[in-house]
Amino acid sequence: MPQSLESEAEVILHTLVSTPFEDCIAISKEFRDLPMTAGIYAVKHYTLGILYIGKTRTLRDRFRGGHKALLWAFIEELKVTDIKIAFYPLGFLQWGQLSLELEHLIIQAVDPPYNVRIPARD
Repeated sequence: MPQSLESEAEVILHTLVSTPFEDCIAISKEFRDLPMTAGIYAVKHYTLGILYIGKTRTLRDRFRGGHKALLWAFIEELKVTDIKIAFYPLGFLQWGQLSLELEHLIIQAVDPPYNVRIPARD
């Protein structure tokens, strides 16, 4: 994997991790505060840290359609006010195949509890 891609993943991860919880996007019923742009996002808990890392073409639509991280947080009885979203926008050129590779590198680095590991097939 090219060094520049790994460097870019480190920058994105640093941004997602270091964004103060107060500066993350609050969750609302209609998700109106979420941008309609592509990017890599982190579902963060106030004290537990990053619960989930994902990529999306349109952040608002990704959550309006339902999201397993929010369902799992509900099942674990986490307070909605303790969950917010950190977002790193990706430009058009970054979105294609790079977004999948960037997401993979970041998930490997963080190992968030709500990202499901799918076992490799034989």
